[in-house]
Amino acid sequence: MGDIGGCFGGDGWSKREKEGAVIGEEGLYELLNEKGISYEVVHHEAVFTADQALDADIPELGIFVKNLFLCDKKKRHFYLVTVPLHARTDLKALSEVLESPRLGFVNAERLPAMLGVEAGSVTPFCILNDETCEVVQVFAAELEHQTIGAHPLTNTATIYVDTDDVVALVKEHGNPIVFVNMTGSADAAEVRM
Repeated sequence: MGDIGGCFGGDGWSKREKEGAVIGEEGLYELLNEKGISYEVVHHEAVFTADQALDADIPELGIFVKNLFLCDKKKRHFYLVTVPLHARTDLKALSEVLESPRLGFVNAERLPAMLGVEAGSVTPFCILNDETCEVVQVFAAELEHQTIGAHPLTNTATIYVDTDDVVALVKEHGNPIVFVNMTGSADAAEVRM
């Protein structure tokens, strides 16, 4: 997947982020405001699963996404995979595309230490809490240039923001990003960095 490099590559990071403090919901809104990124937030009851999100009567102001925190079989490579809520994710095919053997879910107990969130609150924004920048952000290609609805580091709200803005934040933070065409077979899939 290429050289991961160091975190906090951009000059726009505050002292709080450079020192590795965990960003929470309010810190995320502050960061988005500092960067001039447009967003809309809808507060709702806590949702822990995709099915609960669909049942929560949340206004659909973009493409709802789900996020999978995965690692390879040796637990050396980590991936935060963001796909449309309705999408099925073939982990075997994704393993082949990412050239990372036998992807599986990271133990939920590792979430707070690695991404600063609990199970049920995983979101593309939690990669901003990855102090080592070892987690690769993987987006389904169909999300590129779209407005997505994701948790703002808590499962009691949904934030709608353009994927391009999320990509810019993650790049500035220093994590690698790939877009994967996950429609069809692994042979038809492609990776774009």
